[in-house]
Amino acid sequence: MIESVRRSLLKWFRPAVEANKSPQHPELNRKSNNQPLTPREYEHFFTQILEGVEGGWGRVQVLRALGALSHRSQEADWVAWLRGYGEQLLAPPVPNRHMARRMVQLGEIDCGELCSVAGDIGREMRQRLAETFPGAAEEETTSPIQQVETWFQQGIELFNAGNYSGAIAYYDRALGILPTAPEIWYNRGNAFFHLERYQDAIACYDKALEFKPDKSDAWNNRGNALSKLQRREEAIAAWDKTVEISPKYHQAWYNRGVVLGYMGCLLEAIESYDKVLAIKPEDHQAWFNRGLVLGNLGRYEEAIASWDKALEYKPERYETWYNRGIALSNLGRNDEADASFKQAEALKPM
Repeated sequence: MIESVRRSLLKWFRPAVEANKSPQHPELNRKSNNQPLTPREYEHFFTQILEGVEGGWGRVQVLRALGALSHRSQEADWVAWLRGYGEQLLAPPVPNRHMARRMVQLGEIDCGELCSVAGDIGREMRQRLAETFPGAAEEETTSPIQQVETWFQQGIELFNAGNYSGAIAYYDRALGILPTAPEIWYNRGNAFFHLERYQDAIACYDKALEFKPDKSDAWNNRGNALSKLQRREEAIAAWDKTVEISPKYHQAWYNRGVVLGYMGCLLEAIESYDKVLAIKPEDHQAWFNRGLVLGNLGRYEEAIASWDKALEYKPERYETWYNRGIALSNLGRNDEADASFKQAEALKPM
């Protein structure tokens, strides 16, 4: 039974192809004017300051605007809010160019820590733009680059909606103008992966890696596509490259363990699962798979210990209880085995 379950392991193999998502902004209730500023009010007033600076404000006007709100927020409060807001601005795969320029402009005004932090955020946004769209930093008003960004964002939206062919069409438009952008090639590869066009996906990941060789996501997803084509040794090589670049990339270690198990490299599979669990100890699937491999090696006590850990995090999984029962039975611990089998039966879907 353990061997049978191990052979069906691939149904739990979930390649780590992640869609890009925009941050969600919760609705907030307004408070009266004598209360501390709410996050929404911070954003509202900060936007006004940015618009003022863009229109020609200098240090005096910025400090006057902040002073008018000093009864509701001190500089330290503004800075704390801005750091969190900066994380939101940096979250999208393509930062907002206009906002980046405004933040840098504010940073050039000598009005304290708030302006300094704004400048740092703006420069980081520009840097990410330059990494995604080479040459974009020098093209503040160039419409082709802005069109690339628009098409790329539209492609992401279609991808997230499940329209992978539509996403590819927009990525192709963007690449027609900027064929050296690794992020577009990577996302195009993800769309082909979801269409089960794995060879096309690999070609896209290769292009992404041509322009950004250290992009660990592309190496990982390349390995996933190769695995789908049963090119397992090449897949492992891709995952090896992933973890060479990003040693804590737990999905790559996990995928590596799955495929090594299929190849019969059981000790190496255990090592991969151990890497996963050192990074993410609550990964019940890694504990489950580790138990399967140990069971196939006849190391039943260790297999049971792995399944016990899996059950700590997912006690309702009947397969874990059943395989645990098999291992206990093989050790002659029949009463405990029967208890595990009964638990498995109680949890098994009808």
